[in-house]
Amino acid sequence: MAKQSRFPIILLMAFLIILSAGIAGCTSQAPSAGPVSGTSPVTVATGSAVNPSDLVLQPREIPGNFTLVEKGERHASDLSEWALDHGWKSGYYVVYRKNDPASPSGTVIRQNISVYAARNASLAVTDTIDGLADWIVTENAKNQSVEKISISPIGDASGSLKYTNKGDNSGMYVIAFAKKGVFQDIQTNGTAADYETAKELATIAAAKIQ
Repeated sequence: MAKQSRFPIILLMAFLIILSAGIAGCTSQAPSAGPVSGTSPVTVATGSAVNPSDLVLQPREIPGNFTLVEKGERHASDLSEWALDHGWKSGYYVVYRKNDPASPSGTVIRQNISVYAARNASLAVTDTIDGLADWIVTENAKNQSVEKISISPIGDASGSLKYTNKGDNSGMYVIAFAKKGVFQDIQTNGTAADYETAKELATIAAAKIQ
């Protein structure tokens, strides 16, 4: 992928860091995902304190040749007013990059985690999925499109989409879900195979919350 063609993806990922905190909206409920072999469940009672860093995807859980390149806490100053008004408590993020000498930009996997009060984590799911689609329309972004994708239920609420830059046919996938007051979104750029990886990782991430 040429350097200039990577800019929309980089910009979109930066936008999603803020958007994934939630703006407004509502969502439907869905059955919780079951445990996945090899994960380390963290017992979380709705409304209780939980350390989001305990929920990050570990290197052994990332399929393929990926390297951890960044991680850290999310701070209130990084979030939207909606998130703060709806009981955002704490957050964490982690970024993995695929080791591929043939493609310096590589495939990037990002996991954002936010802990909310009560049921507000579920509201952030629709905010993230619908918010991005609305942003594309509002900005009248040329050669860019967003397509919502059907996904098997994850946690208490979930949604998924595909962003495409029609100029170079590059894209990014986003899977958002909420479970027991914890909101997460998994982002990956690349091909349909990378989306399958994102779905697998979202299931693993949800299974950590018991």
